[in-house]
Amino acid sequence: VLYASTAPRTVALEDDGLFVLASYYLGIAHPPGYPIYTALGKLFTLLPFGSVAYRVHLLSALFGGLTCAMLWLCARQLFEGRIPAYLAALGLGVSPVFWSQSIIAEVYTLNTFFFLVLVFLGLRACPPTVAGAAPQQTRGLLPWMAFVFGLSLANHWPLMLLVAPAFAVLLW
Repeated sequence: VLYASTAPRTVALEDDGLFVLASYYLGIAHPPGYPIYTALGKLFTLLPFGSVAYRVHLLSALFGGLTCAMLWLCARQLFEGRIPAYLAALGLGVSPVFWSQSIIAEVYTLNTFFFLVLVFLGLRACPPTVAGAAPQQTRGLLPWMAFVFGLSLANHWPLMLLVAPAFAVLLW
């Protein structure tokens, strides 16, 4: 709600106009193309209110909020109390850089959402409080991790490939 209320009602800076146009016409943004963001953006252009640019901005706002929720879930896996989880999610959510990317048509909030979903699944597969996770639990989550990682490659593959070694360390 905070992101949606502060999102620009028209085209903004950075690649905003490019992603709005690509979403509206189902076109191809600059390489690597961002097909998932474009397809989801097209769905948001069909909303019955606001300008087309604002509707695509809402997509980034949605994934900005979902990213904060995923960070809360990850923090709950790592810490006992809820207060540290709320502080982590709030700290990310109101940080100037994350906020700036959550109110314009930009692919980074979807990227951070995929990243934190993978971290959460990794923490579930190999809980930090247990010496080793049960093989059944790990086997059930690894295919989901592979699926989410594959989806993330259709959004911003260079960034996801850069963090791939971190997932290996997390699972190790």
